[in-house]
Amino acid sequence: MGIFGRSEDAEPRAPFSWVLPRQSSSLAPEDVYTNADLDPTTDPSQRSWGYATWFSFWVAASLDPAFWQTGSSLIPLGLSVSNAIGIVVLGNVLISIPIILNGMVGSNLRIPFPVAARASMGYYFSLFAVLSRCFLGFIWFGVETYNGGSAMTQFLRAIWPSYWDIENTLPESAGITTRDMTSYFLFWLIQLPFFFLNPNQLRYAFMIKTVVVPATMLATVGSLVHSAGGGGPLFSQPNTVHGKDFSAAWLLGLAALQGNWATLAVNSPDFSRYATNNRAVWSQMLAIPISALFVTICGILAASASIPVYGLDISEAYWSPFDIMAQWNNRAAVAFAAMAWMLAGIAANITANSISCANDMVTLAPKYINITRGQLITAVLGGWAVAPWKILSSNTTFLSFISGYAIFLGPFSAFITADYFLVKRRAYHVPELYDPRGIYSYWHGTNWRAVATLILTVPPNLPGLINAINSDIDIGGIKWYYAPGFITAYIPALLVYWGLNVVFPHHETLLAEAVTADDVDLSVPPTLDSYDAKSETYELSSVSAHH
Repeated sequence: MGIFGRSEDAEPRAPFSWVLPRQSSSLAPEDVYTNADLDPTTDPSQRSWGYATWFSFWVAASLDPAFWQTGSSLIPLGLSVSNAIGIVVLGNVLISIPIILNGMVGSNLRIPFPVAARASMGYYFSLFAVLSRCFLGFIWFGVETYNGGSAMTQFLRAIWPSYWDIENTLPESAGITTRDMTSYFLFWLIQLPFFFLNPNQLRYAFMIKTVVVPATMLATVGSLVHSAGGGGPLFSQPNTVHGKDFSAAWLLGLAALQGNWATLAVNSPDFSRYATNNRAVWSQMLAIPISALFVTICGILAASASIPVYGLDISEAYWSPFDIMAQWNNRAAVAFAAMAWMLAGIAANITANSISCANDMVTLAPKYINITRGQLITAVLGGWAVAPWKILSSNTTFLSFISGYAIFLGPFSAFITADYFLVKRRAYHVPELYDPRGIYSYWHGTNWRAVATLILTVPPNLPGLINAINSDIDIGGIKWYYAPGFITAYIPALLVYWGLNVVFPHHETLLAEAVTADDVDLSVPPTLDSYDAKSETYELSSVSAHH
């Protein structure tokens, strides 16, 4: 029959269909379409993320060009290296708290963020958070791919030196050259096979990156420091700002650090539902600050040493690893370093953007989109519709707005933390989260307490966001309320949402104990009690409310 022939006993391949097959394991009612990618990860074989995987996950998330350049957003503010490092440690310790707390929702209940958000925001209002996160994921996917394209340029320049001199045939208004567009397309293309892997398989890519990329960073830094004969002038430079300006620089630096992780504070359940046990997620408390500190110190050391090595002024220090690589004549070193940075970009794009976007799109259109399709759609829309080269080349205002969107991500993250630990006291009824008419529908699918919290906590941050977008607009001293970014969005929202639930409790959702997917006999249909409230004879009859 030949190598491409079909066996007579082979099962015929199902024809392609835009409509996905209905999943038999779904927890949703018969008239609500969903698929297995949204269902809890009840299969023990899916729970494979142990302590080592979590550590490598955060190393994979940190080891990318954006975090390498963290010092470029701190030291130019007038801060010394010691203060910059202090901000990195404090900022990452603080942001790890909501990441871990929200991750416990996923590790305990095995549900992704779009499903977990329904418990606090309501079945339909939670789609606002889902759409917001999906929009941001598209933007950052494109930006991360653009950075990967820069690494691809260095790789191809090392293989074919003439690649560096490709004639540009694109107009200046394009915001990108012919050479860089070619590199961008090639890097975008090599990412695609990774989108066909499930999150359990991706842990191997994270572990490889944990070995390869730190070695590349240390080699780069070691070479520069050796050539410079020391750490360079930045390490002896004191603070150049004092008093009020020093405080402002600290707050702005802290905001920048936490803004980097703001999306992952929301995304956390998307990955923690694959944890081997409930304790594994606590390893992130060490993994997040350690990995971020390592990358930041490498970036500062390299930039500082580049000043004497390449005869630069302090203001001209090479903060980008690609600027440093562009100075190298050793083609083998350039090629291997570029491949490491491309691996870093792919892993970071998957952890922070593509899988989370895919989960969001599965929630929005489960009949047509699964995780793989969602990641491919993210690649197309985030990679091309967003046109990141235009954003990065000219539109700093738009980037300021995207960075400032933490004022919304903070409340979204706070809703999960406050609702799970303070309001519901870890007692969620997981099957009800999949029912638009269930106990988490609140009022027409909207929890007014979450709406009120957004109305009360977002506006105080808006003047600061406006000033960040257009510094010519003077808003007075209130801009410093916005400066800490995620903190002044997360903490007030957590307290307000909790307070509203204390004063106006929603008793139907206040259960005495959790009901997980493992606890439920799905063969028993739901019934209506005498109060027209849905109750499940298999479990809710024995679950009382707490007050």
